[in-house]
Amino acid sequence: MAADNLLRGLNPSQRAAVSSQADTLAILAGPGSGKTHTLTSRTAWLLHQGLQPWNIIVATFTVKAAREMKERIGKLIGNGLETKLILGTFHSIARRYLARYGHLIGVRKDFGIADSSDSLAIIKRIVKRKDLNIDPKVVRSRISSLKAKGPATASKASEAKKKTVDTQEFEIVHAEYQATLERSNLLDYDDLLVRCVELLRLHPSCVSNIEAVLIDEFQDTNLVQFDLMRLLAAHQKRITIVGDPDQSIYGFRAAEIKNYKRMIQQYPDTVTIPLEENYRSSGAILLTALNVIEQDSSRIAKSLLPTHIVGTRPVLRKLATAQKEAEWIIQEIQRSMGMSGDLMDLNDFAILLRSASLSRVIESSLGKAGIAYRMVGGARFYDRVEIKTLLDYLRVINLPHNNDALARIINTPSRRIGETTIKSLLEEAEQSKLTLWALILNSVQARRTTKTKLTTSVEKSLSIFVDLILTGMKKVADPSNCENSIVKIMEFIIEKISYEKWLELHHGDAHKARWDNVKELITQASDFQGFISSGYEDESLPQIDGLEQEDASDSLSRFLANVALASEVKKEEDQEISTPQITISTIHAAKGLEWPIVFIPGAYQGSIPHSRAEDTDEERRLLYVAMTRAKALLYMSCPLKNSLGELTVTCPFLLDPRLRAHLDRKGPSLRSDTVQCLAQILRRSFPSKESIAVSSACLELTEDNYYPLEAEDDKSEESKWNFGDGNPTFTMGQRPLKRRRADTEEQTTNISSVIYSNTSATTMERSSNFTMSGGFVSPASHLHVLDEKVSNRPIDESKSTIGKFKSSKNACKGPPNSQSTILGFLGKQDPRKKTKSVPIVDEFQEQRIRPSVQIHRHRNIGVSQDGEETLPPLLTGHRIGAGGALSRPNSTRVQAKQEDNYVFLSSSPPKAKPQIKPEPSLPIPGLTAKPAIISLVRPARTLHTTSIAMAQGPSSSRRTLGTRRSINGWSNGSKPFTPPSRKREN
Repeated sequence: MAADNLLRGLNPSQRAAVSSQADTLAILAGPGSGKTHTLTSRTAWLLHQGLQPWNIIVATFTVKAAREMKERIGKLIGNGLETKLILGTFHSIARRYLARYGHLIGVRKDFGIADSSDSLAIIKRIVKRKDLNIDPKVVRSRISSLKAKGPATASKASEAKKKTVDTQEFEIVHAEYQATLERSNLLDYDDLLVRCVELLRLHPSCVSNIEAVLIDEFQDTNLVQFDLMRLLAAHQKRITIVGDPDQSIYGFRAAEIKNYKRMIQQYPDTVTIPLEENYRSSGAILLTALNVIEQDSSRIAKSLLPTHIVGTRPVLRKLATAQKEAEWIIQEIQRSMGMSGDLMDLNDFAILLRSASLSRVIESSLGKAGIAYRMVGGARFYDRVEIKTLLDYLRVINLPHNNDALARIINTPSRRIGETTIKSLLEEAEQSKLTLWALILNSVQARRTTKTKLTTSVEKSLSIFVDLILTGMKKVADPSNCENSIVKIMEFIIEKISYEKWLELHHGDAHKARWDNVKELITQASDFQGFISSGYEDESLPQIDGLEQEDASDSLSRFLANVALASEVKKEEDQEISTPQITISTIHAAKGLEWPIVFIPGAYQGSIPHSRAEDTDEERRLLYVAMTRAKALLYMSCPLKNSLGELTVTCPFLLDPRLRAHLDRKGPSLRSDTVQCLAQILRRSFPSKESIAVSSACLELTEDNYYPLEAEDDKSEESKWNFGDGNPTFTMGQRPLKRRRADTEEQTTNISSVIYSNTSATTMERSSNFTMSGGFVSPASHLHVLDEKVSNRPIDESKSTIGKFKSSKNACKGPPNSQSTILGFLGKQDPRKKTKSVPIVDEFQEQRIRPSVQIHRHRNIGVSQDGEETLPPLLTGHRIGAGGALSRPNSTRVQAKQEDNYVFLSSSPPKAKPQIKPEPSLPIPGLTAKPAIISLVRPARTLHTTSIAMAQGPSSSRRTLGTRRSINGWSNGSKPFTPPSRKREN
C-alpha cells in the first residue's frame, strides 16, 4: 500500500504523528480525537517503512481494543501481516514470553493463571488456618498494589524497622500465598508482569529483535508496566505512546499519571504531538469540560478544538431528593425522544455513575416507568456458574494441581462428598505442603492414607472422579486428537457428568438459557481452534540465537489463558442489542465509549469527588471523562438530599465562577432549530414534522418545568410526622416538636361537644404579633400582652363562668393585673383586687405547654351562652408537662371522653375576636375514648395565687425545689426569706 493511502483522511496533527521520524514519540490524544485510528495508522506506517511485524510489539489495555486494532491493520495493509504482530494486552504479551522463556527464571511449562476468585480463596484459607485478624480482600488488594509498584517498593516495605501487627500478619499471608501459587504452578495477574520484568532484566536478549514498541492508553500504566515497556524497547529504543493525562482515572489500580514525565526524563529527545481536534462532542460540551479540567493547575497544558457546531449548553439541574432526581431523568429521556421524532431511541442514552451503589433509585424508577435498560460491568460471561463449572473441569484436566478449581468441581455434580470433607482434605494437603490433587491421587491409588476419615462411598466417588480427570488428560496428550481437541474434551466432560440434566434439575426454568450459554462456550472453543489452525492466533516468537525456547503450549492451555485474560463480556459485545435499552454504567467502565445523550447524576460532594478518594485531581479527571462521553446533550444533576436523606453540597468542580455562563439550570427547549442542531451533531437525518407530531402527542410536558429550578426540601415526608402547624414557642433547653400541617385554614375539630375554632392567621406581614419577637421586650410589656391574650380568648358556651378577665383601660399607666405589687410582699392586700383572685396560666407555663400539645390548631377557651368569658373547670386541675426530646413524635390524634376535656393551646398570634356561632358536635373518625397524649400531661398541684406568707405556713408535703432533702428547703424552722440584692461597685 502506498504511503499516501495510509495518510488519507488524517488531519494535520494526526498526519504528523503517524509519519513522525522520531524514535520516541508521545501522542497526547484528547477525548474523541481519533487516537485508535492514529495508533493503527502509525503501526501500518512502520510496517510500510520496512519493519517486520514479528519485531513490532503493540500493547493495549483490553482484549477488545487489541482485536479491533488487529482488524483495522488488516484492512489497511492486508497480506495477513497483522497476524504476525506481537499484539495484545500487557498481560497476554507477558504470558507469551514467559511461556517460551520462563524456564530461564524457573517458571515451569504450562503454568496456570489464578484469577481473582482463586487468589481470594487461597488468601481466605491462609487467614483461617493461621488464625489471623485481617481482611482477605484487603490483603489481596495490598498484594496487587505492592506488585504493581515494582520490586523496589516491595523490598522497602519488607525492610521497615517498625512493623505493626497488621503489617506482620500481611507479610505472613503474602509469603504463604506465594508459596501456594508456586506449589500449584500458578501465576496471578500481577505475577505475569512481575516475572516478565524479571525475565527481561536477567535475559535482555529475549527481546533483542524488537524494533518498535507502541503503547495504547499510556496514562493508565503502572510502574511495572512502565518498566516492561522500557525493557521491551531496550535494543532499539523506538517507542510510541498514545494517551491523555487528563483521562488518567485508574489510580486505585496503581496507575501512575507521572509516567509521562518519567518518559520525558528518561528519553529527553521525545517528540510530543497533541491531537486537539475533537470529532465527538458539541462545542458547548467541550468548552464546559475544558473549564472543569483546567482547574488543575498542574496538568499538561493542551486544548480541545470542536469540529461540530456549538449546540446546547450542558445542564446542571438541582432536585430536592435522589428520588426526584431519578424521576427527572426519566422525564427528560421521554421528553427528548418525544420532541425529536424518530431521531433517537433508548440506545442513545447513558446514565454514568461515580459508584454502582447510586443505581438503586434509578433502576427502580426505570422499572416503574417500564423503560428497558442494561447494566455495563455486570457479571462476565466467563463468571456465570454454568460456564465457570465447565471451565474448571478444563482447568483441572490441563493443570490438576489447581487446588481451588479442583475443590469447586469435586462435588459438582453431586458425588456425595460433603463440604466438610473437602475442606478437611484441602487443609490436610496444605499442611503437608502438597496439592489437593496429589493427596487425592495418592489416596485413591493406595499410596497414602489420609488423616481425613473417608467413608467407603466417598472413596468410591473420589476414584470415579480421578478416573474422569486422568482420561481427559490422556485425550489432551493424544497427538491424533489435535483437530478440535478442545471441543471434543468439552463434549466428553458434558457426557460423563450428564451436565444438561444436572442444569435442568438445579436451575428449573432457567436451565434453557444456561444451556445456551454452554453451547456458546463450545462455539467459542471451536472458533479459537479454527484461529489456531489458520495462524490468526499465532503466538510464536522469533528464534533468538543462543536462547532455547520451550515448545508451544497446547491449544487447551492457550484457550484457558485467553479466557482468564479476557476482560469483556464476550458473548454480548459483538452482538447488536435487539431491543433498545438505556445504558447504566460506572464512569470507569464507560471510558472509551460514547453516547449522544449522557446523564451524570449525583454531582455532589461525597459522590464526585468521592468521600473515600485520596486524589482530588483524579476525581476531577473522572468527571471530565464522564462529560466527554456525550455527543449532543449533557445533563448533570445534584439532589438536595441523597438516597440516605443526607443533605448534600454541589460538586465543587462545578462551582467554579467560570462555569456559570456555560451551564443551564434546566433542560433545553427542544424546538425545531434545537432538534436540527442535534441531528447535525449526530450526523443523522432531520426528523419529519409528522414523526415529531406523533412522538410528542403523548407527552405530558414539552419543557423542563415540572420541578422548581431551585431545589427545595421535600416537605411531604416531614409533614407526615409533624403535629399541627405554625411557629411553636418553647422554653430554654426544650426542643420544639414538629407538628402536622392542617389541611385548610377553616378546619374545625369537635371533641366531646366542646367547640374549638381557629382564631388566628399568621402571615409575614404580621410578624410583629409573633409570640417570640425579634427585639427586646420588657417584663411589664410582656405581661400586658398576656392579659390581652387572655381577655381576647373566646369562652366555652357549654361551661359555667369561673371568673372574669378584664383588661385595664389604663394598662399602660400601672402594672398589669397579673403582676403583684410590693404590698403583697408585706402581707397586705392589693387594693386593685376587689374581687376574688382568679387563677390564670402564666406565660412561662404556657410556653412549656405548647410544644407538647399543639396537635390541633384550636383553643380551649370557650364562650358561654350569656357571652361572658370563662375558663374550663379542668384547667384548674391539670398542668401539661414539657414535651420530650422527640425527633419524630408518633402521629396520634387526640382522643377524649365526654367528661374529659384537655387543654390545647396554639402558638399562633391572636387576631380580632370573631363572632362565634355554635356548631353541632361531630365525632372525629378514628378517635377512642382515652386521650392518646395522656403521657404528655400531668395534673397541676395548684394554679391559685401564692405569697411568701402562704409559703411559710404549714405544708402537707415537703418541697425542696430539686435540692437534697437534708437541706429542708421551704420547711418550718428555716430562715425568713430575704430578697436577693446586688452589690454595687464604687
